[in-house]
Amino acid sequence: MSAIEYIAIIALLLSVILLIKVYSLQSRLNDLKSDVERLENRSGISGIQGTSLSGTFTATPIHSLDTGDSKEINEKLLLLIREGKKIQAIKELRTAKDLSLKDAKDYVDQLEKL
Repeated sequence: MSAIEYIAIIALLLSVILLIKVYSLQSRLNDLKSDVERLENRSGISGIQGTSLSGTFTATPIHSLDTGDSKEINEKLLLLIREGKKIQAIKELRTAKDLSLKDAKDYVDQLEKL
């Protein structure tokens, strides 16, 4: 066998290895996408904005409280936050909107930044 045939065989083997690796990564990516969709559906996230290059993501408000009674709840939460009763605000929100602890904390944290 000549040197060119060896180089061709090595190139073919490397191509096959790379193809297998790409297929494996595509499979993992599809699994991760389905996991993200499942988590979004379970937690009620309305949308996510971010940049994939930097790897940082910021979530939009998890539960938009736009109904009439929600304005009252927001006012009550803001009052509690200003009084330094953040935990009480989280408890009130969880009770009023039947949210998980994490969702309620995230919402109160967003209100606190306003």
